[in-house]
Amino acid sequence: MQEILTKVDPSCMGVVLKRVMLRAASQVAEQAELDALVTGEAVAQVSSQTLTNLAIIDKASSKLVLRPLAFMDKGAIIDQCRAIGAEHFSAAIPEYCGVISVRPSAHLRQHKVEAEEARMNAQVLADALANAKVQSIDSVMKDIERGVSQVPEVSSPAPNQVVIDIRHPNERDLRPLRLSGAHIAPQSIPFYSLNSEFSQLDRSRQYLLYCAKGVMSQLHAAHLRDAGFDNVGVYRPRDHAVVEGDVQD
Repeated sequence: MQEILTKVDPSCMGVVLKRVMLRAASQVAEQAELDALVTGEAVAQVSSQTLTNLAIIDKASSKLVLRPLAFMDKGAIIDQCRAIGAEHFSAAIPEYCGVISVRPSAHLRQHKVEAEEARMNAQVLADALANAKVQSIDSVMKDIERGVSQVPEVSSPAPNQVVIDIRHPNERDLRPLRLSGAHIAPQSIPFYSLNSEFSQLDRSRQYLLYCAKGVMSQLHAAHLRDAGFDNVGVYRPRDHAVVEGDVQD
């Protein structure tokens, strides 16, 4: 994520992300002796899923990519999900919207995407795959639920607790976080820099991660706690008006 968000042009971010995901999936599939990849993409639902961009995405993998939902609209997909009994399972999967682009392009060119990818450090993906753990999706969900359940949540920070806004800088600038009372002003560390920067913070202080929906903050807090940082939790305000731009009742 850090490589994409700091080195790739915003117009290409979504497509580059999916190409990287296909490369990763292809390596896992090769090791598992699987012949095809399956995605839940539907044509034209988002900018990365136009026919032009899907063709560019497919070229990142030598595996056959199957898209059984390609020509279904969102309502039909939800109806089918409900019919086969998967609605509850799908709703429980945390949404991790890490790559945020304010200027995505629906009609990219192959050479532009490849030029942007060339700016990234390919070793980052290679290292991630070398250390990857392959699990079935139900095991992944159990691990996430177990980790998230151990993360303390705070709705009103104490004076000695530091709130860290982990949102993407664009989102943070658009809707700044402001804390009421005498609390310490929030710090800002984008989620993709947490791994490298959190270890440099004062270990004697308590830190609360904040994001708009609470999903990314929970996952990152759980990851940091697994890494031995027991001084981290999540800031989840009851009053959503703490973010400028929200509408108060």
